[in-house]
Amino acid sequence: MPEISVIIPVYNNAVYLPQCLDSLLSQSFQDYECIIVDDGSNDGSDIICNDYQKKDSRLRVFHINNQGVSHARNFGIEKAKGEWISFIDSDDWIEPNYLSILYEHTDNDIDVIIGNMFFNFGEKQVTKVCSKPLIRKKNFPSFPLATLVPDCGRADNLYVSMELMSSACNKLTRKSLLDKYQIRFNEQIFLNEDGLFHLNSYIKAKDFMIIDIPLYHYRIRSNSSNNRYLPDVHEQNLVVKKAFSNLSDDIPDDIRGPFMSLCAYRMYLNTMALWIEHPHNGHNIVKKVSLLYEELKTGIYDVYVIPHYLSLLKKFELKALHSHCCLILLLMVKIRQLKNRFSLY
Repeated sequence: MPEISVIIPVYNNAVYLPQCLDSLLSQSFQDYECIIVDDGSNDGSDIICNDYQKKDSRLRVFHINNQGVSHARNFGIEKAKGEWISFIDSDDWIEPNYLSILYEHTDNDIDVIIGNMFFNFGEKQVTKVCSKPLIRKKNFPSFPLATLVPDCGRADNLYVSMELMSSACNKLTRKSLLDKYQIRFNEQIFLNEDGLFHLNSYIKAKDFMIIDIPLYHYRIRSNSSNNRYLPDVHEQNLVVKKAFSNLSDDIPDDIRGPFMSLCAYRMYLNTMALWIEHPHNGHNIVKKVSLLYEELKTGIYDVYVIPHYLSLLKKFELKALHSHCCLILLLMVKIRQLKNRFSLY
């Protein structure tokens, strides 16, 4: 039985898929299998998958009807034979020592090992910040909150980028943990499904470890599904809120209120990025204020608790969200966009 099962969902990524698979075949760690789930590709990705399967017997290819990335990942979990699971997206790639470094940090008490990431946008490349070279669950009691807003780690004098915690990739997760608690990707959700999956595993894990070694290359594309225009985002947010609410039953009582408030904030960010302030939304500011006000009145973005250890700017934004101050919220989006111009994004 292989030690690690690498699961790669594939859908119409013929341009980037060879780099992804080549990086896997170049791993210094050899005791793995790769489960490639072709999710109904029609751009030649299916042929590339078959060709690579002929190169290496550790690669197992499954062709299924298109049902989305969450279904493809769940399909891969069911087929996996390894003790550990690692997900790789087919437009990303990994360092040659990706599997070996993650695996060397495994022990009987750790259920999830999280590595750092490179974020690649064209020729630009940055890594996200960890405030310590190694962080364990016991050092990070506010981790359920920090998966939603990174500022929350300040309560523990720690900082970990939210993307490192919530991404489906850059990790090893013990398969027996996933099976024992039936942790799977919610196939009704296509927003925040990665974060929900891993947050559930962190909560159930005996221990997890974050190592500040960048090993995984996450390719940022402006035309990715994460950036699509979604004027009906409200319906998706309802499903996400229900999933977060169900998960909150396993959250300690003293942070359940802040947790659900920050979940509401995350859904608000979805609404702003994918609808209200998306470039394809051609409405003027008066109309946007009206749309946002009506959306906030639905109650799914209600903020009841504002953690005291958030940054002043974040506290101000959450207070504006609580009070439905739409003009201020739209201004805050512009400030965030201005800050992002000086970063990779």
